Amino acid sequence: MITQEFSVGRNAEIDVHIQTGRVEVKTGNDGTIKVRVDTDDPGFMVEQRGDLIYVSSDKNTRWSARDSAYVVIEVPDGTDATVGTASAKIECSGPLGRVDAKTASGEIEIAQAESAIIKTASGNANIGTVINDLKINSASGDASVGECDGKANFAAASGDIHMGVGTGPVNASTASGDVTIERFTGRRAIFKSMSGTAIIGVPAGTRLDLDVTLLSGDLKLPKPAPDTPRSERQMTIKAKLVSGDLTIRRVDA
Repeated sequence: MITQEFSVGRNAEIDVHIQTGRVEVKTGNDGTIKVRVDTDDPGFMVEQRGDLIYVSSDKNTRWSARDSAYVVIEVPDGTDATVGTASAKIECSGPLGRVDAKTASGEIEIAQAESAIIKTASGNANIGTVINDLKINSASGDASVGECDGKANFAAASGDIHMGVGTGPVNASTASGDVTIERFTGRRAIFKSMSGTAIIGVPAGTRLDLDVTLLSGDLKLPKPAPDTPRSERQMTIKAKLVSGDLTIRRVDA
């Protein structure tokens, strides 16, 4: 068991790399980062480099150690976090700054971040709130996002993408995965897919500029709504789908 505590400044940052196991990042007290590691790896390293706390499963090569590790880190609000694993689960709670999370088959959960970059092969990614920009690359894992207020870029092979609320521009590309945005209030959304479908919820009264190419799929639009107040909101939706459908739903303004 490793237990260490470090004093850090306003630009606190953590960099964590393990092979298997679990990584938990929690918010704690200002000016302090606490690290607890449960592992049998004799080469496990925890060290401070200015305001950066570096945690690695092997002192010489990040990916050489095979022993599992359970890492728990308490950080100040707004701390930047870089976490890389092979098959370990990554769980980040509390408001963080920039989050860069990468895993092969482990799941990723992030409650709140200023911005986030997520890369996963077969693991699922569950993101709560991203205040600024978000980027997710996934092979077969599904991605779920509660809300993103900045640019959202999604790239997936067979995984599905689901977003609750998007207020910034969205660019989503999949091979066979489906894309759903429950409520979109941004100015521009782009969808590209081979066999996946796209569903987007648009507030009533929005003026739509559609640029849609469908090879064998259908374009499904809501029926005109009577007595809808004129809105100054204008939205551009571009879609290029081979065999999937594009469905635009009306949601409350």
